[in-house]
Amino acid sequence: MSEYNKQVYIMSLEASDLWSHMYRGTIIDHDYCGMIPYSLELIKLKKEGLRVRYISSRDKEISSDIINVKFKSKVKSGNELKKILTKKNKDNTNIDYASKLDEFIEIINKNESNFNWQEVSVDELRKQFYTEGFKVRNIVKSTGEIRETEYVVYKRSSSKSRTGQCLFIKKSLYNKMIKWSRMSLPLRKDMEIDLAGLLAYESLVGSSLEGTIKIDPNRILIVADVESKFKQVCNVVRKGEDKFLDSFKEETTVTNSLFDGESLLDSKYFDDGTSMKLLRNHMFKSAAFNCNVKQFLMDNCPVGIKYDEWQLTDMFGNNIFAKDIDFIITPNSLKALKFSKVIGSDKIMWEYWKQKVNEDGNIFGICKHEKPSKFGSDLSGNVLQQTSYQMINCLPLTKADVVELTKTEKDYIFRLKNDDDFFIEKIKEGANLINSNEMLLALYNINNKIINTNMFRKFRKDFIFGHMNHSKKGKIKLNGDYCVMLGNPMEYLKHAIGQFDIHSEPSLKDNEVHTGLFKFNKELVGFRNPNTSPSNVLIVKNIKNNDIDKYFNLTDNIVCVNAINFAIQDILSGADYDSDTVLLFDDPKLLQLGKKCYGNYLVCINNIEGQKKKYRLNKNDMYDIDCQLSTSQRNIGKVVNLGQFCMSVYWDLLNKDVRGEEVNELLKKVDVMTVLSGIAIDMAKKFYEINISAEIRNVEKNKFLKERKNKPNFWKYVSQSKTIKNRIEPYDCPMDYLINELDQLDYAAYRENVHLESFLIEKDISKANYRQFDKVINKITEMDDLIRSENAKFKDKDEKNTKIEDITLDLLNYLKKLKINEDTIYMIIRYISDTDNKLLLRVLNVLYQSQKEKFLKTFKNGDF
Repeated sequence: MSEYNKQVYIMSLEASDLWSHMYRGTIIDHDYCGMIPYSLELIKLKKEGLRVRYISSRDKEISSDIINVKFKSKVKSGNELKKILTKKNKDNTNIDYASKLDEFIEIINKNESNFNWQEVSVDELRKQFYTEGFKVRNIVKSTGEIRETEYVVYKRSSSKSRTGQCLFIKKSLYNKMIKWSRMSLPLRKDMEIDLAGLLAYESLVGSSLEGTIKIDPNRILIVADVESKFKQVCNVVRKGEDKFLDSFKEETTVTNSLFDGESLLDSKYFDDGTSMKLLRNHMFKSAAFNCNVKQFLMDNCPVGIKYDEWQLTDMFGNNIFAKDIDFIITPNSLKALKFSKVIGSDKIMWEYWKQKVNEDGNIFGICKHEKPSKFGSDLSGNVLQQTSYQMINCLPLTKADVVELTKTEKDYIFRLKNDDDFFIEKIKEGANLINSNEMLLALYNINNKIINTNMFRKFRKDFIFGHMNHSKKGKIKLNGDYCVMLGNPMEYLKHAIGQFDIHSEPSLKDNEVHTGLFKFNKELVGFRNPNTSPSNVLIVKNIKNNDIDKYFNLTDNIVCVNAINFAIQDILSGADYDSDTVLLFDDPKLLQLGKKCYGNYLVCINNIEGQKKKYRLNKNDMYDIDCQLSTSQRNIGKVVNLGQFCMSVYWDLLNKDVRGEEVNELLKKVDVMTVLSGIAIDMAKKFYEINISAEIRNVEKNKFLKERKNKPNFWKYVSQSKTIKNRIEPYDCPMDYLINELDQLDYAAYRENVHLESFLIEKDISKANYRQFDKVINKITEMDDLIRSENAKFKDKDEKNTKIEDITLDLLNYLKKLKINEDTIYMIIRYISDTDNKLLLRVLNVLYQSQKEKFLKTFKNGDF
């Protein structure tokens, strides 16, 4: 990655810590473990004067001008803190530390009646920070001067938009950046506006980018969106007579937006072998597919008109020469049109948006492209992808079905246990700076017998144990992969030239699809992730289509689908085409099971009205929306878990021959959870007139759920609760069958242990540098303690990994400066060889990373 397109690391802090800093004088932890990704926004921030500092030892840029603020914990009262500190002091043996704790307790005692030692709730913190901002004090090292920096609420982080976290920016940067983010639209404070949408769409420029691309907006043809509407008997989720959500079997109108979120970009923009680029710009998001736009237009130029003179008309009545068209989009990709009224009309907004794109150099960000599975292939060369526990648990599986369905996964685990080359290949795939994989690979390449040492065997055992637990979460491998959906591509092209009739026969009919991933004329099983119920299981038929092959350049991980008179979008829980994927499998057993679901469980339709509450453009209403968003995020896990609990109880009852309307009522609850999960996810940009928490409590009142005191055994692997193992029992449900089957696997073949010291080339310990030896051991032990501390904090996974990487890099840079001789390295390895395996691996890894050549020379080659 070039120095110009690197991310910038920022502080990521709890609001409670910031409040304590301001009002209690506590010190802020300057950990730059948050991140502003390389994005259109970062490019603009740097142009506007974002101050960054390059840390050469970590090869990272950091900035204090933006802070990511998390709202997870309250500010504890003085009384609560005293109890915690007093308890900590009882268990403490460090006299200096105990003295400091006593001093802190005394400070609380003296000031406990003051407002700054009262409890402050998370919502109160959010409201204060959103409406007033906050200040951070720093001491200038060169002068000792105390400098105060003021921050104001800015916008949601693009990657954290659904978590309730928020970016705060240095006040001096705010006006320039928010004006740019909102395209300099004439937005007035307190004006009525779709604020939830604005907050979501202004963050699109902050999306992480793989690269950029130049597209002249004057070469874009915008055509109207098209809907397919048809009648179908479905399970419609809406409010019942008791005002709670329920599922009703009835005929309803299914509405599919045919080109929702997708666009067609001429093949000249695809010189990297990809088929889809997920593009970002000002209030613009679209999956652009590799299309021979020019070729199609030339082939369909009307008789009697020269191609160079042929003009098409966009949805606003503007003419554009066909020869100038490179990019075809619909309004669903251009979110700016949702705010057209602030400058007059959609037509005016279209011209205004093009002008703003042009002012920024016509640069579009590329967020991602389609990618093949990272799980490789089976022994027959078939691509492998993993399922999820929701997929497994929605299928009518018997114990015998599970035996057959898990064959590939069991073979995979057997090879991890007994095939050394296969195991080595797998740890190679997961190697990074933090883990020990690369070091172990290097030792294996020097002498492959080292795999029989106690160190390597423990590592392998832990690796396989971790993989087994992963598999018991429903992550079993089958022949299949994720494919990005491209909806009705030929109809899109015809629509662009005014030749599409929705009543004519489409190029793909009903459940037909077109993908190069599998052979044609085969039936496949499809799931969207997350999948919640049997009604989400999709059966498709893969067919060849010459027109698609002629006008589109598609890799295997693209699938063309049909939504004309076919409810594919609702089967896949409200899928659209802005890079949404469907997981397709070619597996005979899975197909057999999928057919028992497909058509037998009605499609679930969301018929819940969106919220009519009016919002105004101010910080108070922004606070109100983000509070609701934060609550909905906490509910997502509850909704998914409750849906799976309903499914587990349903299967358990059926398998115990319990039937009847009351049992079927559980499936209605699953329908409700299916819709609620989609609503909770969409809360970042749309609100509904429902209370998700109340709906959850209503479902929990179900007779069969209330009778169950314990969850299924598989909850042990999918729950985050530390005490769940005390509240589980066997169920007759698919996921419990799966973990039982995986528990039956044989142990690995016996291996005779070889001691690590036998692989070392003996050195002269008398020539070792004992001072360096002490330094290295102490530094590594210190690093180990720091890493354990970070792991115990339960931070955001990305932030935690960033912090651990920084700790590791700091140690490596320290060790690289030491001129450690081979004798000292030998002595360190001998000394540490009988210690705890994790510490041993960490020591060997840092020696390898910092003194690679000398470290490897310490080990014998080949036979010994």
